[in-house]
Amino acid sequence: MKEDSLNMFSMVAYQCLKENRSERPTMSWIVEKLEKALELQACSKTAGFIRVGTWGRRSGDPQNKWSFELEKDHKLVKITIDHGNVVYSLMFTSQYRGVMHTSNKAGGWAGGHTASEVTFDGDEEVIGIKGTIGTRDGYTIISSLSFETTKRIHGPFGKATKTGFSVPWDKGSLVGFYGLAGYYIDGLGVYVKASEETVRVGTWGSTQPGSPQNIWSFRLERNHRLKKIAIDHGDLIYSLTFTTQYRGLTYTCEKVGGWNRGDVVSEVIFDWNEEINAIDGTVALSRGTYAGYTIISSISFVTNKKTHGPFGHVRGTPFTVPWEEGSFAGFYGRAGYYIDSIGVYLKAAT
Repeated sequence: MKEDSLNMFSMVAYQCLKENRSERPTMSWIVEKLEKALELQACSKTAGFIRVGTWGRRSGDPQNKWSFELEKDHKLVKITIDHGNVVYSLMFTSQYRGVMHTSNKAGGWAGGHTASEVTFDGDEEVIGIKGTIGTRDGYTIISSLSFETTKRIHGPFGKATKTGFSVPWDKGSLVGFYGLAGYYIDGLGVYVKASEETVRVGTWGSTQPGSPQNIWSFRLERNHRLKKIAIDHGDLIYSLTFTTQYRGLTYTCEKVGGWNRGDVVSEVIFDWNEEINAIDGTVALSRGTYAGYTIISSISFVTNKKTHGPFGHVRGTPFTVPWEEGSFAGFYGRAGYYIDSIGVYLKAAT
């Protein structure tokens, strides 16, 4: 039996054994998780992939869904982008043993003004995407798109608008794209495969290198679940403290940041079956005594049940990081007087 499937099946079984009836899961939750366990057991192609996104339009008819996944040992060698002031279509070419394989075109029910080709060198890998979200004919669409690699930035293609997104990753490799499309590319996400235990997605906030004492990291230990996050905030995020639970015992990490203190300490307490599946926030410049530093000015934690936040003051440049087919494994970034930057550890669903 595959480990991911076994872990999911075992987790369901143990939750059903809770002595307190109110703590046992609902039948609908049990069915959902067992279906996922079956999917993990039966599916060999996407096992271990993490779906990060989507950005743009979030839902649509089945015929609008598209997906491109690199087959085993294939390398992405070219992306063809049909664009004008929006991104109309995408087409992907991979190479295996000298033979080229070109995917079906995603989108393109309408045609753009320019077809651009991004051709990757043999040792060049995509390590991030950037883009903006706009509207066309009343629909949310991808208005511009760039591909960041280990060597350069290709793009932007299309026309940039005010609502941007930026998705860098580390300790993982790109294995495909997916989303919604019709006349245009309506929604876009990425498939990422961990090269180690986890993939680091981000960071957002300060991009300046910091001294070692400014670097922070919180990772969930095996079989621990996130129980609580304490946020010290005012007009920005001063510090974060994480509490986990394992076999009824709680463990609280050292405070991250907080060389200076905020006005309010808020606590987010998660239900036993509540999981983080996205974060939202804003990046701005600090104000007051230590003004002019790029920091996290607000943050929200989105779960399968609700949105907790925002905490801090919503101002500056927004960022949003949703994920699917993967699970939250921790946070990391830089901190000092404030939370200067934040990123997310993600691992393949277990």
